[in-house]
Amino acid sequence: MAATQGEKAAAELEKAELENLAPYALKSRERRKQLGDRFREHATAPLEYRTEYQRDRDRIVWSPAFKRLQHKTQVFPHYSEDHYRRRLTHSLEVAQIATTLARALKLNQDATEAIALAHDIGHPPFGHAGEVALNEALRQMAWRFEKASKGMLPLFGFDHCPHGVEVVSRVEREYQIGPHPHYGLNLTFDVRDGILKHIFEKKDSVADRPLSHLANIVRFDLYKDFRDNRGSLEAQCVYFADKVSYLFGDMEDGLRRGILEYRKIASDKFIKLLWKRYKAVRKRRDVRLELTNMESYLAFRRDTLATLILNCIDTAQKKLRRNGFDSPEAVLAANERVVFVDEELREQWEGFYKRWMVDQLFKDKDVTACEVKGKKIARELFEAYWETPELVDRKYHEHSDRSYREAGVKDDEVLRLIMVRNYIAGMTDAFAANQHKRLFMSSEPIAFG
Repeated sequence: MAATQGEKAAAELEKAELENLAPYALKSRERRKQLGDRFREHATAPLEYRTEYQRDRDRIVWSPAFKRLQHKTQVFPHYSEDHYRRRLTHSLEVAQIATTLARALKLNQDATEAIALAHDIGHPPFGHAGEVALNEALRQMAWRFEKASKGMLPLFGFDHCPHGVEVVSRVEREYQIGPHPHYGLNLTFDVRDGILKHIFEKKDSVADRPLSHLANIVRFDLYKDFRDNRGSLEAQCVYFADKVSYLFGDMEDGLRRGILEYRKIASDKFIKLLWKRYKAVRKRRDVRLELTNMESYLAFRRDTLATLILNCIDTAQKKLRRNGFDSPEAVLAANERVVFVDEELREQWEGFYKRWMVDQLFKDKDVTACEVKGKKIARELFEAYWETPELVDRKYHEHSDRSYREAGVKDDEVLRLIMVRNYIAGMTDAFAANQHKRLFMSSEPIAFG
């Protein structure tokens, strides 16, 4: 059968990837051949007017899980004023920064954008608090299910990166009808790998936070195709962009709330170093640092955001020249963090974030109160749904059972644990709070329908 006009256009887009991108970039046609059956988990319709990674990006944007990010906490909860970040606005910022890096490094912008938009798609409600609550709940009971699950998938904790893989592979359900019915979004392996490889390089031990360590995850059957490495350069662009986004985002939100003080932030050695680098890059040696109100902060952010991005590009280009990568597989095998700023900036950046965000912003009484409340809601919902699974929407429960039985899980208690975990992780802040109110406020009438 002759190719359609749309298929011819898709072939031309794939050809342009081969001609215009660097040897170490992800390319649809090459990766489809290299990975074979692993490229996508299920058959799909022919490509028309899009590359493989553009299709991934579009599926992510249209998914219910992506839309729910608009009502999930970044630092401040959903009911705070409108200018604070949510998971969705954060993800858009990450996509903007990451694709700029990809363009400069001649990487695949579409793959980068898809990974960026989905990097937080596995995040539960209430931000870090919800993640901690689910991690604690699962760790307390999940080790007993290791044998029952027969090593199929990790159940010994919770981290939003591997859970993001679960969401796009088995939890989403809008593709169950059509010529190629399947569970999940059926994304390419490279985008799913990028979601997983977003795990932060944590300093804690494997025992303290076992699901945050790739070595623990890739030994399970459903993750055996993934490797314990830092991912593609496209995934690394997203990793860096995320750090930049929450550096400036958390700083802005803390200043806007009055938890952080402009004068003290301006006197920090990292901020002074950033400003020094900005003046050198832009050749503006006479300009002074002004950081006294939100308007001056936004101007500072604009200037120094560009400085960090430019330094990251320059540092990455030097490492790429030194390594001489000739393929994405060579990047994966090297297992090196290529896309990041130079060591001086990185060291000062880490110190600044700990001094002001970890030790000040996140320990503020209002932020702490929200965290305590979020953990309590998530934990008590977990206990209620585990003890009484009939509380979960019946269609959701049935879909979860079918999806994971098809993946190879047979034990009924393991299936119930997975269903409870996924159901809570998919909730928005408001939905979780309303469900908690419905179950635990004795004076609250039960609404039907």
